[in-house]
Amino acid sequence: MSLRARAVSDKAKMRRAGRSRAALARRSNGESDEDEDVSASTEDEASDSDDDVDDDSEDEYKGGYVNQKLKKEYQQVQRQAQQQVLLRSSKTDQAPATPAPYVGGRSAARAKPVDYKEKKIGDIPFRVVEKSAPKKATKKAAQNQPDFHSSDNPFLSSQDDIDRLLTEKTLRGFTNEEAEWYTQVPKIDPVIGKSAPNLKTGGRKATMKTTINYAAPTNGHVSTKGEIINEWLSADDALFEGNFQTFKNLDDNEKRMVIQREAEEYGMEKPHGYGVSFHYNPHVEYHHFGSSHPMKPWRLTLTKQLVLAYGLEYCMELYEPRPATSEELAIFHDRGYLDFLSKVTPQNAKPDDRAYLAFGFGGDSNDCPVFDGLWNYVSIYSGASMSAASNLLNKQSDVAINWSGGLHHAKKNHASGFCYINDIVLAIQLLLTQNQRVLYIDIDVHHGDGVEAAFESTDRVFTLSYHKYGLDKNGYPFFPGTGSIDDMGPRDPANRGKGHSLNIPIDDGIDDEQYKYLFRTVTGAVVEKYNPTAIVLQSGADSLGGDRLGRFNLNIKAHGSCVETVKNYGRPLLLIGGGGYTPRNVARTWCHETAVCVGTELHNDLPTHLPYIQAFQGPENGGGILYPDLHNVKRHDNLNTGAKVQKLVEQAMENLRYLEGAPSVVVNTTGLSDEMIMRAREEVDREMEEQEQARESLRAENNRRRRERNTGGRGERAMR
Repeated sequence: MSLRARAVSDKAKMRRAGRSRAALARRSNGESDEDEDVSASTEDEASDSDDDVDDDSEDEYKGGYVNQKLKKEYQQVQRQAQQQVLLRSSKTDQAPATPAPYVGGRSAARAKPVDYKEKKIGDIPFRVVEKSAPKKATKKAAQNQPDFHSSDNPFLSSQDDIDRLLTEKTLRGFTNEEAEWYTQVPKIDPVIGKSAPNLKTGGRKATMKTTINYAAPTNGHVSTKGEIINEWLSADDALFEGNFQTFKNLDDNEKRMVIQREAEEYGMEKPHGYGVSFHYNPHVEYHHFGSSHPMKPWRLTLTKQLVLAYGLEYCMELYEPRPATSEELAIFHDRGYLDFLSKVTPQNAKPDDRAYLAFGFGGDSNDCPVFDGLWNYVSIYSGASMSAASNLLNKQSDVAINWSGGLHHAKKNHASGFCYINDIVLAIQLLLTQNQRVLYIDIDVHHGDGVEAAFESTDRVFTLSYHKYGLDKNGYPFFPGTGSIDDMGPRDPANRGKGHSLNIPIDDGIDDEQYKYLFRTVTGAVVEKYNPTAIVLQSGADSLGGDRLGRFNLNIKAHGSCVETVKNYGRPLLLIGGGGYTPRNVARTWCHETAVCVGTELHNDLPTHLPYIQAFQGPENGGGILYPDLHNVKRHDNLNTGAKVQKLVEQAMENLRYLEGAPSVVVNTTGLSDEMIMRAREEVDREMEEQEQARESLRAENNRRRRERNTGGRGERAMR
């Protein structure tokens, strides 16, 4: 299938996440041509596995961007589709299919039957998303609480977005010649068994309109009927006995029963006592830093597909956030920098221009390249973090997740370390409008320098970062070169941020048990001392073993234990992504940590209907399971002895002694400017200090008088 159809596929899967499982059975009886479409790429990945381990070659997984063998892949898909058509045509003499009872599950791994009579089907968190007339927002409400969510249904893009994907000539990551060729070759539709309309020239427009909008993933194959057909499962792993037409002929109640029973089999339900929200705009994954750049936004595609394939959407509220506006980004970032970001393109970029270099672009490393859609990309991931923070503020959720965020290196007026806009700072600033103290925790392998610098002059944010510190394998300081144990914020006693940063510098090769001990001990002490009213956790996955840029030896569950620890503190939690440069393991980790947030356990065997499952198969790609042993991929020598880890803990506890305690802050509801409030606060502090001095003077005077009255008394007897 073409990349355009594949693009519609990826978006459609996420957009129908609220459509439950009805759409999951809307698929052909043949194998998914999308899985076949990536098989050649996966074979290349397996053959180059050694390079992938150390250098993560640009051919690591070509799923959406680097298709160097387009014609070969297409010919393979065409042959297999034709074989499926012939196979189905040989069965035409059989009796017509009739609606059959539900007989299967998501994965062949779950062989044990489930007694549905013992469970309450009515408790399944089935949610039908129906369009209704939007409420008219008042001017006052709009001013008091901005809406960071999209007005559309969760994960359901507009028709304009679909049309753009079907008609746009140039595709990101492809040369013009490749895109031109790939849009003109005939497409064989494995569902209807003949050529589908050319995606470049037309046919009827694809439509997402249905009587009831179920939340379920689709992979978007365009048929002559103008429908987006779901092809998640192969014929051997179908949820339903029969084909797509069979399921389509069921009435709504029968469809719901199929959906409910499947969810029941896996025990997917919303957690009791707290709520989790998942904030994701599928447009973010269609951006490309460059074939040789380690940052791969399509790691978010793999994450999304794993989350949906395991059925975790049943446990959460799903949101498609709108992009952040320039005004919202200007809450932290310099307007001149934002203006540059909004206008720069690969065509008008001037690498020798002073502004270009001053804003963090260019240079020898070119960590932050200019690519098509840059402004759209940064607006989307920033908007998602602000949407998640807004949910916490409105008490719509207790845990809010945005895996596309976590870009912690970006500064006020320049890009750094693959980061252009610091969505973390923007989200924390929102949280501070209703929270007295926010704790920021960073478990990325790189120091969270951008967030620490942004809040270095306030005591209302405490930053805690666990990261690699020292020299890299080439003898240079490991990026960004900051975050030593002695860095505790400003040293000026008058600066309120003094002592409100704690850095835990870690050497190469730390293992699971060492990291878990270090994290639980230090983080627990910080939470007890600082007593935050909200927590932001940056869960960068480059601290995993085998990461392209990382230097640690952590496994997925050890990394996830940090999320479990923070979640158990019971504070409002914003969970965001970050680094991670081996996409298949990034996706595994963030899927696992999503499950941690909703309080469910996932089976180790990946669902067999998972799109792009080839990306996870093979001995070098994790063997087709969720929790492979990452120690066997690329193990670094562990330079962290037990004594060294214990010394880190002791130094951290010593640094915490300088923390004066949790500041008490009254949330600003007066309409006064922050400057006026700060002056008033300083004046109150001075008055309290003067009162304390007066009390000390009074106590000293009273003691003097008592000694005078006692002259010749107890003092005299004491001398005898």
